[in-house]
Amino acid sequence: MSKRVGLAAVLIGLLLLTAGQVLAASSWKPDQRQLFDIQLTTPFNLVRPVGLIELDLFDTSPEQIKTLKAKGARTACYINAGAWESWRPDADAYPKKLIGRAFSGWPNERWVDIRERDALGRILDKRLELCQRKGFDAVDFDNVDGYANQTGFPLNAKDQIAYNRWLADEARRYGLAVALRNSFELVPELVQDFDFLVAESCFSKNACEPLKAFREADKPVFVVEYTNIRRKMDRFCQDARELDVQLIFKTQSLNGKLHARCP
Repeated sequence: MSKRVGLAAVLIGLLLLTAGQVLAASSWKPDQRQLFDIQLTTPFNLVRPVGLIELDLFDTSPEQIKTLKAKGARTACYINAGAWESWRPDADAYPKKLIGRAFSGWPNERWVDIRERDALGRILDKRLELCQRKGFDAVDFDNVDGYANQTGFPLNAKDQIAYNRWLADEARRYGLAVALRNSFELVPELVQDFDFLVAESCFSKNACEPLKAFREADKPVFVVEYTNIRRKMDRFCQDARELDVQLIFKTQSLNGKLHARCP
């Protein structure tokens, strides 16, 4: 065997090994029976038993991920893919032309132009690499429904579907399972592109019907409602059982406090 042929064989072997590692890393998918929690602000509660917990990409340390994994928990990193956040360490990486109107209710966030795929890609690529390096198993991209809001850009549903599918593809390049966040009207178009769904306040908004598509595809749905009013919680839990989705009740700040979990 010549040196050239031998080198080629080694390179091919390394490529196959790498591909196998990525496939192994991305083969995990969440299960509807895993107890879900989401915590994005301190104080965290990482002692409470969970099967899958979503945590902020930047504010969670690799050591915390290791501790959770040692307990058998899976982890998802939170990434705001549709808005610029002024306090993030990579905030200066966003070109000014990408930053649009303020996000209603969140004064330090502004929508971004999701059509600028190259510029956003460079930023999100680094975030996904960090997510993978810290040891997360999955990613949840937030604010992926800009087309339905006043962003300052002429976005439409077609733009949003293309962007969301691109996000899912990018996540899988890093071996991460990927969640669709809200975007209820686009669920029929995107259910095949995502591994699970995280929905906020859909019962209080009477907007949970589209979630059926994920359950019919045997994909998990985790719903978060922001209330601790008992009569509402009881009614929403009944609705969640009928839809076969998991429902938890949290504070709006998404810290470590858990009001309740539907039985």
